[in-house]
Amino acid sequence: MLKMSDISIRDFLPFFANVGLQVAFLVPTPTGYQKSIMDATMPLREMLRKNNIHDYDVQKQGPEYKVLVKTYLLQLDKMVETEASLYRPVTKQGDPRIWFYNLKQYCAPRNLLAILVNKGNLYVLNLSNKEIAESMNSGFIRDVIQQFMEDDNSIAKELLAKIREIHNRGFLPSITLGDPGVGDTLENALGISRNPSKLPDYKGIELKASRTSTYNKPKTNNRVNLFTQVPDWANSKGMDRVKLLDTYGYWSKQKDGSQRFDLNCTLRANVPNPQGLYLEVDLENDLLINYYTKDDVARRYVVQWSFILLKQRLLEKHKETFWVKASSKIENGQEYFRYDKIVHTKNPNASLFPQLIDEGIITVDYIMHRKENGTVRDHGFPFKIFPKGLDLLFPEPKTYDLM
Repeated sequence: MLKMSDISIRDFLPFFANVGLQVAFLVPTPTGYQKSIMDATMPLREMLRKNNIHDYDVQKQGPEYKVLVKTYLLQLDKMVETEASLYRPVTKQGDPRIWFYNLKQYCAPRNLLAILVNKGNLYVLNLSNKEIAESMNSGFIRDVIQQFMEDDNSIAKELLAKIREIHNRGFLPSITLGDPGVGDTLENALGISRNPSKLPDYKGIELKASRTSTYNKPKTNNRVNLFTQVPDWANSKGMDRVKLLDTYGYWSKQKDGSQRFDLNCTLRANVPNPQGLYLEVDLENDLLINYYTKDDVARRYVVQWSFILLKQRLLEKHKETFWVKASSKIENGQEYFRYDKIVHTKNPNASLFPQLIDEGIITVDYIMHRKENGTVRDHGFPFKIFPKGLDLLFPEPKTYDLM
């Protein structure tokens, strides 16, 4: 749907990254515009759910279960109050829908609309309107956005207070074995479930917990997971995850002595790993490409990612992040965590993402294997960053020492 927009969404991503506000984009199609229907896209549904406004997953089908949410259409000098209708029709498997009353007086088909959330209300911004777009930088709309930013800071203060209280409890027993325990235990203490979504964890703030030490050994150089993103299979010359594992995987011995066909490795730019896989940054075509070369084998193309998508994922996931550092100890075979330090970042410099990959500061992991039933399991292709790169990717971090 966004591809139908009469203006490029890329022109506005830096602005919303800089202000650090949650945003979802919609484009009314000509047909949907006439019928007063728009698809509620996944980013919009997640934003509504994360802000406790509406959860389409639990909504029943039919007009009697329609939900109305107070909404404002932002004009050059005022806000026009209206309502958003959130519903799932009886037909077409109940695909989530949304419509804003009086929208036809505000925009035209194929206009790019930005949807913002503040204090339980929705705000619609017509980015295709040149005057409105210019007012985002100076004028009434800029003042509104500035107020949203100030209100948004209250969420960070709320989260900081909660983690400070968790720190004051001392060492907490890990609820999960292994590396995931440090994050799972923190989220459990905060009363939130483990997040399989691509969007942030706590009311728009992403949580990333890691150990500062384990068993009295420093862990300061451990890479931190930024996000996961599968390759662009559709444009990867027939490659898919099954072929990837079949071509570059290997047999490995498991703890129980059995053999499993794995592909577990880290890819860095310009330096082949033991499997012969490495990354190359193609700035001219705005692509990240995985190549293979080993022994006397000529360089071979494997898969690719679009930097446009990778930058968008970074901005979605890390508009605002709490990087929480935990001390760890073992007692009677049980690991315990105490959350001692927070690095608070906002507005990542997405333009530096390709350069940080090229410098080897950001890497990609392949973590996949063949299950006993023959199917392939992967862990989402995580992009990770070394701690030394955080200050480069995230400007002006704030540090809170809870000790």
